Amino acid sequence: MMALLVMIGAYLLGALSGSLILAPLFGRGDPRLSGSGNAGATNALRTGGKVYGASVLLFDVLKGVLAAALLPALAPAGPAWLAFACGGLAVVGHVWPVWFGFRGGKGAATLIGVIAVLLPAALAVAVLVWVATLVLTGFVGLATILGMLTVLLYTLIMPSTAAMLVFAGLMCLLVVYTHRENIARMRAGRENRFERVMLLRRGRRSS
Repeated sequence: MMALLVMIGAYLLGALSGSLILAPLFGRGDPRLSGSGNAGATNALRTGGKVYGASVLLFDVLKGVLAAALLPALAPAGPAWLAFACGGLAVVGHVWPVWFGFRGGKGAATLIGVIAVLLPAALAVAVLVWVATLVLTGFVGLATILGMLTVLLYTLIMPSTAAMLVFAGLMCLLVVYTHRENIARMRAGRENRFERVMLLRRGRRSS
């Protein structure tokens, strides 16, 4: 019973959207009504500036850390996979937050916090892939997808438990799903780029 309550708590924690909670403190409106319409750190940066964007990123990463590290400790007799379940549910809560009409972000920042706790070595490799993809293409969405694919490949190659494999597989599918519009825009040649970080600028409008 305690493990179930902890998992519910992980979802509710994840459903605390940083961009929506912090928006009034920065004099911003609902971020879902501007920019990409996404309640996440990238859109917060795009619509509200660096400080707002960084604050949202920190908020969302920390709730992932808490969900994966702190909440499972409340049920010490729980199953071995409890931390992975809590981490995954926190990401689900971020994407579909009960507090905000089930319209949230794409889950990347919260997922970073979760993976930092549960699969830190995989995260280190994924960050390298993410940075390389971003500076070469300028596509944040593509960098995020490839970063998560890297985590999945890491769990497949390195010795891993069933919980690790299931977690990485499901989170990879979720990241692809939440970035489906980015994929469609990239295929159509309409996806914006962060040209400021690109090594080879292509003369397109930065996002």
